[in-house]
Amino acid sequence: MANFRTRARALDLLGRQQIAGIPTAINELIKNAHDAYADNFDIDYLRTKDLLVLRDDGLGMTRSEFENRWLTIGTESKLKNSKTTPPPIDPDKPLRHIMGEKGIGRLAIASIGKQVLILTRATNRGTGNYVVSFINWEIFELPNINLEDIIIPVKEFACLPDSTDINQMKSEVIASLNNLLEKSLIEDGDYQRIVQTIKSFDVNPRILDESLPSIHKLNTHSGTQFYISPVSDMLPSDIEGDSSFDSAKEATKIEKILMGFHNTMTPNHPAPTVQISFRDYRKGDDSFVDIINEDQFFTPDEFELADHHFIGDFDEFGQFKGQIKIYGEKTYNHVVTWRDNNFRQTSCGPFSINLAYLQGELKSSKVSPEDYSIIRAKGDKFGGLYIYRDNIRILPYGDSDYDFLDIEKNRSKRASSYFFSYRRMFGVIVLSSEHSKGLVEKAGREGFIENKAYRQLQSILKNFFVQLAADFFNEKGSTVQSEYWNSKKEELNSYYKALERRDKLAKSKKEKFTKALKNFFEDLTSGMFESKLRQIISDFTSELEQIIHIPDPDIAAQRMINAEAEVRKAITEYKKKISVPSPKGFSLTKALRTDFYTYLDEYKILRDTLFLTAFQEIDELIDLYTQQLDIVISKRKRLEQAVDLISSEALSFNRRKKEEANDLASSMAKKVRELTAQLMLDLDAQIRDVKSQFVHLTTAHSDNFDLVTERTRMEAEIDSVSQRNTMVMDRIIRQFESFYIEKDEDGNIITPDQVSDAMAEELDDLRNRLQSDVELSQLGLAVGILHHEFNSTVSSIRRSLKDLKAWSDVDIKLETTYKNLKVNFEHLDGYLNLFTPLNRRLNRIREDIPLLDIKSFTLDLFKSRFERHNIQLRHTNGFAQGSIYGFRSTFYPVFVNIIDNAIYWLKQSDNNDKIIRLHADESGIYISNNGPCVQPQDKERIFELRFSRKPSGRGLGLSVSREVLEAEDYHLFLDSPRKDSTVTFKISKNSHE
Repeated sequence: MANFRTRARALDLLGRQQIAGIPTAINELIKNAHDAYADNFDIDYLRTKDLLVLRDDGLGMTRSEFENRWLTIGTESKLKNSKTTPPPIDPDKPLRHIMGEKGIGRLAIASIGKQVLILTRATNRGTGNYVVSFINWEIFELPNINLEDIIIPVKEFACLPDSTDINQMKSEVIASLNNLLEKSLIEDGDYQRIVQTIKSFDVNPRILDESLPSIHKLNTHSGTQFYISPVSDMLPSDIEGDSSFDSAKEATKIEKILMGFHNTMTPNHPAPTVQISFRDYRKGDDSFVDIINEDQFFTPDEFELADHHFIGDFDEFGQFKGQIKIYGEKTYNHVVTWRDNNFRQTSCGPFSINLAYLQGELKSSKVSPEDYSIIRAKGDKFGGLYIYRDNIRILPYGDSDYDFLDIEKNRSKRASSYFFSYRRMFGVIVLSSEHSKGLVEKAGREGFIENKAYRQLQSILKNFFVQLAADFFNEKGSTVQSEYWNSKKEELNSYYKALERRDKLAKSKKEKFTKALKNFFEDLTSGMFESKLRQIISDFTSELEQIIHIPDPDIAAQRMINAEAEVRKAITEYKKKISVPSPKGFSLTKALRTDFYTYLDEYKILRDTLFLTAFQEIDELIDLYTQQLDIVISKRKRLEQAVDLISSEALSFNRRKKEEANDLASSMAKKVRELTAQLMLDLDAQIRDVKSQFVHLTTAHSDNFDLVTERTRMEAEIDSVSQRNTMVMDRIIRQFESFYIEKDEDGNIITPDQVSDAMAEELDDLRNRLQSDVELSQLGLAVGILHHEFNSTVSSIRRSLKDLKAWSDVDIKLETTYKNLKVNFEHLDGYLNLFTPLNRRLNRIREDIPLLDIKSFTLDLFKSRFERHNIQLRHTNGFAQGSIYGFRSTFYPVFVNIIDNAIYWLKQSDNNDKIIRLHADESGIYISNNGPCVQPQDKERIFELRFSRKPSGRGLGLSVSREVLEAEDYHLFLDSPRKDSTVTFKISKNSHE
């Protein structure tokens, strides 16, 4: 009698060579954690240590369970009706359907790395000890070795094992290899290689369990942990992609497999049972990259934003009944019939679908451009139809590279008939274990076994998508449903094209406007305007010098009048040349509008100073040279000539604008007449075409003629053209009706473009503000968490330093260590003190704050930076004697921000004496420095959210500072520089007069 014997290589064949790859292997281990009632599954990849740690907080295993279940291949304990004791359950949690059934999923670890240390602990069963085992998978790849020849060390510990304990287990494995070598069962080269791998395993679970982030530590909870090292060299490429990988358009292999482990995309989805975290430590410190970020996957909000939705159930006969919603407006109760099984019960059982779809082009979508770009980008990476059984994803369905329904294959043949694209859809097929027993997963988790049930599932879904495309998305509008889709899509396309044309025109105008503003400020700061006027006056003076040599006084007088007219004209034209026309036909961003208002202020200053001085200088030169010539020039004649010049220019300019307006009105009238005429011709042609069909009709035999059908068809043909024409002409009428010209109370003309521009600017401001508020709220949450954590941690460090001081007093060897720690902590503590005033927000009181308290706070905070950059912080007597009433938590951060900015800009200056001055008087508080000047166009912009001239600045500080001060009835602004300063900020009480 003979028996089968099992070679060790069988495990390698069932495990590493059976699993599709590392991501699939990790997915298997997450399923095992789910079966163990885990709530969390943590993955930590420590690259510098070539170590991957997988941890769950499930029920764990006793030694008996580990040896009889985990180390037993093909366990049947997860199958119902088995005589084997079923795995434990958590009575405090809802019953979970078991996902692993073949008993070989644990072997997937071999595909992740060459060896693994397993730690498991069951706190509610057995002794509560730590069960530890060490396995080297390379041994199982060797020929001529049977499973019984390999020793797997298993030990129990009362506390977490350390390096010494692990080294003892490694020694046991090496001893077993020595035995195999003595029996000549392995080659010497294989022996040396495997022993070297075992010796390189350097893991201390006791330290790692404490240092790695996790809510539940194994020293206080049950769970199972895997320490895998060395890790397969495929893991980095699975995480990052290869050299040609585009992270913006593609998902990595890890993302494709691990994203969407549970259904979290559909509204009202079941709560996930296992929370997955994947931290990639790419450096030797505690910083990491979060690989599995939930925000990267589809959210329920994005699901609802999509253009089309399909939700319903497939019964046990494969027939679909549900709702189809097109563009979120039109909802149809729809039935899709499947005939391939002759209406008999299916083997795949009943299931449901919930699917969202995004139109392939933005112009055909109802989704806003911002949301469209986000959802489309996610679709490129994660788009597809996911299959979930008991809310656990079945791999690889959902991966866009796995086109199990031939959607992309069919679309490549005829896109007009096969509407759907895999990357534009995202949704779920929901199965239950109770009704889908016929659908069996492959051992390697590469989908379902292609049995009868799977082929029926494929056929049902293929038929579903083909029928939907024919019923709802036929480009010829052959059905009532597809007519609605076509008309809505055409409406969206027309709207998009109109916006596109408007934006194109607006973009060109905006670019010219922005360039004109930029040129103005450049010429202003460079002194170009003054230089140009000096040149014009100089040329005029030269002309007068020539006139004084004319002997005839009448001719000289006339030449002087002409010269004056010319120079005034030259200055007026130059003033007009440097002016920036008011923005028309496009919306201004908040920053651009601030620049324009700054320009208006600066232009007014130029007009009232530089240009006015130039005209006054002309009058003085005329008086001077007329006295030298001893002639009399008629003032009336000079005035008359000046008025004629101004009148001529004004009339010329207004005539041009009048002609432009009339030409535009005529052009629009012509276009409207041509369009309406063409629409009437189209309708007439359609009516003639319908009437011509009378020739082909016969009423002789009633069987050949259906009056109602023919009348309905003909009416529909005429009505479709009529409705299109009516819609177009209604739009034109609405546009002209919306045009108006009115006067306000001051007599100013108001036109629709001014209103629309104002609304567009307001919309842009609101969008920017919304984005900024989101960022600020996230920042606030982060600060709140930091403050909470620092409060307890810093206090603990302070106490520990005091304890260490006592030790250093008696042990001279510790003195240097203590001093270094103390100095560095005090430096850090200075920055942590920023949270001190924030802490008072919870129980804050308004008070008179001595200004010297604020100076002391900032001096302590920035002391090291002041010394490093040789900056002095000075104050006046007025500041020393002053105080300000309010919350410390309001004013301290404002001073910190302004002084922090001053330090940055003083660093950029070449001043030997870098000084920040603090002053106060009855009108307010002044914070000055002698660093680089603020450019004219930036005087208001520096207070705008997200505006910064720093290379890596966030543009939050001054904006937030002004806002919090306004809430306390104070105003922060840029004042005229005080003496010996180039920049001065002022905080003053708001006036309510």
